[in-house]
Amino acid sequence: MNRFFPIIAVLVGTVLIAVPVQADFMFLDYAGISMGFDHTTGTLSVTENAATDLFATRRSDADVELDRAEILDGSLFSVLLSALIVNPGGLDNISATGTLGGTDTDAANAYGANFANTAFGADLDGITFVDAAVNILTITGRLSGIGGLSIFTDPAAGDWIFKGDTLGVAAGADTVADQITFTAAERGNFTTGDVFVIDISVPVFGDGTSTNGFANADDFFAAALLHGGFSSDGGDMKINIIPAPGAALLAVMGMGMVGWVKRRF
Repeated sequence: MNRFFPIIAVLVGTVLIAVPVQADFMFLDYAGISMGFDHTTGTLSVTENAATDLFATRRSDADVELDRAEILDGSLFSVLLSALIVNPGGLDNISATGTLGGTDTDAANAYGANFANTAFGADLDGITFVDAAVNILTITGRLSGIGGLSIFTDPAAGDWIFKGDTLGVAAGADTVADQITFTAAERGNFTTGDVFVIDISVPVFGDGTSTNGFANADDFFAAALLHGGFSSDGGDMKINIIPAPGAALLAVMGMGMVGWVKRRF
């Protein structure tokens, strides 16, 4: 693990926590995800693998956990962030746009959204590459409901229920173990959100060329197009799904980052 990463993460978390949060929100933490970049299409994908764990929580505006569902078997759910990378050159000038979708243990589309990278802190495009020991690629993005609709896509009507594995997780706000519920009256408000993909170690490109020596994401992706793309396992993807007007966007992500750092360092 990069020795500088805890410092970077805490700084990001500190900046983001300063933004106020409104109403309950959904927080999804995917631990051990995979990332790949197809140099022939310019498409970046982030998805689950057999070892991926999913920790989903409903949280209050004070970032208090109200309910929880967990899935500790990557074969029982799916998640896919797919984005077209456009890199015209120049620092902090990458565009990453696409879609994000995920399922629960019902294997139905529990949520779906449009994705676009967004700035955080001093970084103008929210995509960074740190060449330091393990070569970390980080991506931040904004979510919006497809067609202006709710990100909570399934079921088509009624309460939105996210079902975890049968692990005996204590019943929370909805009084049912291993699941999270947002009522029919609530679900339509969830049209915004954020994504934070962190700690993806990319030591080599697809043709075996080392990624050492690249000082930023712009140069890194330009080289990836020439060297067979890349693939990597073992990162984290954190997702907030937040009710409109979404003034909180990215705020709780910062809280989650600080908590993640405290757990792992």
